[in-house]
Amino acid sequence: MTFDPGRVRLSLQIEDDRVGTAAVTCERPALARLLHGQPAGQAVALVPLIYSLCGKAQSIAARAALTAARGNALQTYVDVAALDEAAREHAWKIFVDWPRQLGLAPDEAFFVQLMRAPSSERADLARSLVAHRLPAALAGVLGDTDIDRLLRERMAARAAALADWLMGRPQVLGTVVAISPSAGVGVATVATARGMLTHRLTLNGDEVAGYDITAPTDAHFAARGDVASWLEQLRGMTKATAVKQASRLVMAFDPCVPWCCELS
Repeated sequence: MTFDPGRVRLSLQIEDDRVGTAAVTCERPALARLLHGQPAGQAVALVPLIYSLCGKAQSIAARAALTAARGNALQTYVDVAALDEAAREHAWKIFVDWPRQLGLAPDEAFFVQLMRAPSSERADLARSLVAHRLPAALAGVLGDTDIDRLLRERMAARAAALADWLMGRPQVLGTVVAISPSAGVGVATVATARGMLTHRLTLNGDEVAGYDITAPTDAHFAARGDVASWLEQLRGMTKATAVKQASRLVMAFDPCVPWCCELS
């Protein structure tokens, strides 16, 4: 079964080769309509199929929200599967995806080594991470615009989080919190590589009466979200410069769905 997870669109209006206006839209599946009336267990099983990226975090959040909605207590905890998934996302960005986007040679072998290493070898790999050429090289190819500085800061933060995971240090990643604000309602959050993922599930008996997901992508790429504010900096830039900066802005906020930049 295949689902459309949605997409992010940046729209740049070009006037005399310069950006006049810039906007962002985030299109996401109508989850509430899709799941309404379904048995709760069946609906929860569908969620990670709809949102395959960060699928473990989506599944964990869905199950936690259902547990809370059913009135069962759930203590805050760090889910190892969600933590490992977040670390994998960080490593993939640093050693494979970002290098490719910035014209550098990726190091897929080191990425695989990081992911396959047993816990007993991770401390040594943390030292290798610090000495690796790519984190510094990524920072080095960026310019000095505000957007480039933002991306550089995001890169450094994700490298630091990856190092903490390798060293076994306590961190926020993978933390699961679930509450029931009212009868039949469960709200769960999971700390993912991109930010906080929130599921809100409302039951009618044991059927879904409402289901809302707010992923980091939904917040960052909303019409008046973080990215929209940053896009204001593209006004007046030449088309070529603006497209390059738009790409780096997207890299910084890292949507979990495909994206495109449309010029008009």
